[in-house]
This record gives sequence, structure tokens and C-alpha cells, in this order.
Amino acid sequence: MFKVLKSRNLLFLTLSASVSQFGDRLTHMVIITLISIYDPGRIRAFSDFSVYFTLPVMILAPVAGVVVDHLSKRRIMFSAHLIQAGIIAITPFFVKLTGSLTPIWFTVFIFFGLDLFNNTAKNSILPLVVPRENLLTANSILLTVLRLSTFAGMILGGVLVGAVGWHLGFYIDASTHLAAGLLVLGIMSAGIQEKLAPLFYKDITNSFRQFYRELWELVMLLLRDRVVIFVMISVWVVPFVAAVSYTILIFIVQQVLGLGTSGVGLLGGVIGAGMVVGAVLLGWLGRNLNRFVVVVASIGLLGLLFIIGPLYVATITLLIMAVLSGMTISFIGVCQDTILQEEVAAEIRGRIFSTKEFIASGSFLSSALFIGLISEVTNYKLLLTIFGVFLIIVALFTLLVVPRAHLKKPGPVEHIE
Repeated sequence: MFKVLKSRNLLFLTLSASVSQFGDRLTHMVIITLISIYDPGRIRAFSDFSVYFTLPVMILAPVAGVVVDHLSKRRIMFSAHLIQAGIIAITPFFVKLTGSLTPIWFTVFIFFGLDLFNNTAKNSILPLVVPRENLLTANSILLTVLRLSTFAGMILGGVLVGAVGWHLGFYIDASTHLAAGLLVLGIMSAGIQEKLAPLFYKDITNSFRQFYRELWELVMLLLRDRVVIFVMISVWVVPFVAAVSYTILIFIVQQVLGLGTSGVGLLGGVIGAGMVVGAVLLGWLGRNLNRFVVVVASIGLLGLLFIIGPLYVATITLLIMAVLSGMTISFIGVCQDTILQEEVAAEIRGRIFSTKEFIASGSFLSSALFIGLISEVTNYKLLLTIFGVFLIIVALFTLLVVPRAHLKKPGPVEHIE
């Protein structure tokens, strides 16, 4: 790994990606702090935040890949970071000027829309900066560093914003994205040759048509393949749980328990640690476990945690449940990808996975909107209980969906038409 990382191009790409990821988490921490100041006591504000950072991904997802394939990937990454730094830096001025959160929603929409292009370009340029035989190692390095940056951004970002305040936090955040953009220039100096093509309006139009045609093909597949139905239900569950975390759980940590933004960062770090433990544990034991049973049990456990949670609202209880939630989310994520890789025909596998990401974003968006609306008329304890019961019902429903033969054998099974 160290030998591969000696590559100047990969080193600068990894450094830029890690600083960018840290900055993304810091962006979340700053805005969460601002919400507690300008709109305290309302879960709906966190729901609005979730909508505004998910919506641009859904709108731009069909076209982002086309743009990245036609234009310079390095220029896209540099420009995206530069614009992100600029809009983050000017946001405090407009917040002070208006005395409201309205400028934040414009910032979030533009910022995370640009993030989509940056992330797409980052993944696309990797085969250009390392030899083919080093791709697996390079991906491993990049993923490890990004996970560490995520944890650091959640935990240290929360502490940092709590110490310096949201106003200065915005400027520190802007500096991280500026630094990430400047680090991209280190890749440019290595003389990578990119084959560029003119970007026509027809390319954009065709990308939308192709994307939604593939989405319709997935719907047709769902009508006849119970295994894919099962997986797509599990795909929907994880973003739903994430939406609850981004709305109700952040509200509880920050405002009910009074732990502030640093507490939110700690919660995110603990959930992330649980996800790592879950992935390692499943990698160790997973070969002898039935993937379908693991998914069903994990959904049921998440529902049980939601029901138990409101009965014991305390910091230690929340942290224990955060670890367990992170582990179960990892169980579901790893199993659903493995099932699709094992069960879905190779010629449609790519379309299934790309559409899966779209469905996940749609689930998060719709769930956040729904939670925000009903939070205005009820309390968070009742909401968590209702969601817990709902998840247990979903777990029982998945048992009816999956073919019986798939539940009986451990590990991978042959696909049954």
C-alpha cells in the first residue's frame, strides 16, 4: 500500500479527497449548530436540511456522469472545490443580513450539487492515476482514508464548531474546501492525458432518457423477481433510518439532552464505529450465515431499538444503541450488495446498482419530508415508537416476499426463477 501511495498523482488525489470529506462533515456540523440557534425546538428544520442536501443529487444524478466523461476531471474537481469554498465563505454575511436560515438552504443546495460532480470525477480519474494492477490497492487506500476523514469530521468538527462558534466555523470550513481544490493542482502537474469530447445538449438529454428508461426496466424486474423486491425493500430501509437519524436523533442529542453540536459529532462517530465493527464481524462470520435471514433480523432489530429508545432517553443508552444501529446498518448494506451480485444476471447488474442508488436517495428524501411534516403535530417519542413498529412490520413482510428456499440454506444459494 505504501509503495502504491508513493505515486504523486494518487497521493494528491487521496489528500484532496480526505480534506474534502473532512470539510463535508464540518459543513454538516456548522449548519446543525446554526439550526439550533435560528430555529430551536423544531425537528422540521433538520428535515428541511436533509431535503436540501439530497434533492440536488437526485436531480443531477442522471447528468453528472455525462459531464464528467466529456470534460477534464481535474478541472471539474478544482472548480467544484473553489466554488464550494466561495459560497461557504459568503454564507455568514447573508445569514446575518437576513436574520434567518433562508440563505443556508441556497448554500446547501448548490454545495451538495457540486459535491456530486466532484465525487463522480474523483472516482472516474482514479484509473488514470494508477496502473490497472494497482487499482484494488488504490481503492482500498482511498476508502480507508475517506472513512477516517468522515469520523474525524463528525467528532472533531463537532468539537471545533462548539469551541469557535458557527460564524468562524464557516470560514474554517471554506478553507478546507479551498485546500482540497489546491491539492487537486498537484495531480494536474503530473501531466495526465485525458481524452476530452465536446459536450452537446443532446448528450445531456439522452442521459436523462436512458436513466429513466433503466428505472422503468427495474420496475418491470421487480414485478417478476422476488429476490430483487426483497433487496430493494432493504435498500429503502437504510436511508429511512438515516433520515430518522438526521432529524429526530440529532434533535434529541443536540436539544433534548443538551449535548450541542459536539454531541452530534460524537453520535456520528459512534455510529460510524459500529458500521466498521459490523462490516468486520460480517466478513468474519458471514460465509456461514444466510444473507436473507441476516437482513430480516437486522431490520427487526432496528425496529426494536426505535421502540426501546424513547423509554430510556439518556446519553449512555443512545450511544449503546448507536453502536448497535451502525452494526445492523452494515449488516444490511453488505448483504444487500452481495445478494444482488450473486443473484442478478451480469448483463443487468450495472443498471440495478445505479438505480439502487437513485432509490436510496429517493427514500431518504421522502422519509425526511414525511418526518418533518408529522413532527409538527406530535412528539419525538411517539414518532420513534411508530417507526419502530413500522420497521418490525416491514421485517415480517420481507419474510413473505423472499422465496422459502432462500431462507433455508446458509451462505449463497442458486438463483431460483
